[in-house]
Amino acid sequence: MKLVTFSHRKGGHDHHAGVLDGDHVDCLTEVGIAKSVMEVVLGGKETLSRIRAGLAKAPRYALADVRLEAPIRPGKVLCSGINYKGHAEENPNAKMPTEPFFFTKLPTSVIGPDVPVEKPDRTEQMDYEVEFSAVIGEELHKATEAEVMPAIFGYTLLNDISARDVQFKDNQITIGKNFAGFAPIGPCIVTSDAMPHPDNVALKTRLNGKTLQDGSTSDWLFSLPQLISFLSQYIPLAPGDIVSTGTPAGVGIFQKPPVFMKAGDVVEIEADGIGVLRTPIVAG
Repeated sequence: MKLVTFSHRKGGHDHHAGVLDGDHVDCLTEVGIAKSVMEVVLGGKETLSRIRAGLAKAPRYALADVRLEAPIRPGKVLCSGINYKGHAEENPNAKMPTEPFFFTKLPTSVIGPDVPVEKPDRTEQMDYEVEFSAVIGEELHKATEAEVMPAIFGYTLLNDISARDVQFKDNQITIGKNFAGFAPIGPCIVTSDAMPHPDNVALKTRLNGKTLQDGSTSDWLFSLPQLISFLSQYIPLAPGDIVSTGTPAGVGIFQKPPVFMKAGDVVEIEADGIGVLRTPIVAG
């Protein structure tokens, strides 16, 4: 099941929860099943069962007539760095980590599909990163690896947009990764039962139609159970939190010559089974 948050292009800005089905969206809010995707996450399997039972009665809208929003507003976005063998190998300063490394994207940076992102004046090295991300469905604190997968609600995409010249200056990771709009997520959340093999998902990034990242989660250094169990030893995770899993090789800074995003560009990240997350870059 692909869950989305959407608004109608005509007649208001209210956000609704829906199920994406090809070129259509079935509205869960108007049929009284769920007011938001977060409500679905919190309701877990019981709410998913209600959706399946009542979906036939839900109003259906053409995808062209709605606007997809960020599928969820996470309390925390925690991102794994250097978790693909290929990405570690392309980075001349990287060392193969012996345990996972994490940084945070702030909720204020989260935007949805097709939302323009301004190129900040304070960077000339605006980079892209396709990231396969897990949406937490149950509280996890000091979890064992065996407890992780049953607690994952689903999966989405995150574009970890980064200002490299800011990020690498005095190790300013948090500032370099949290300009306005630097965390596009979406276009949907695929429930975990519909994606039984998250460790073998093809990922791509296209900049103005040219493919620059072409990898797979099969290249992970640390598996989802390893990543999230490790993280939960330090930080309690709550339903709706997003944990990203790093990016494959091909980021802009390590292209030869380097490729950075500028006003007028369009970046698309894609994952098999999830879809395409498109972000236009505009002048600041």
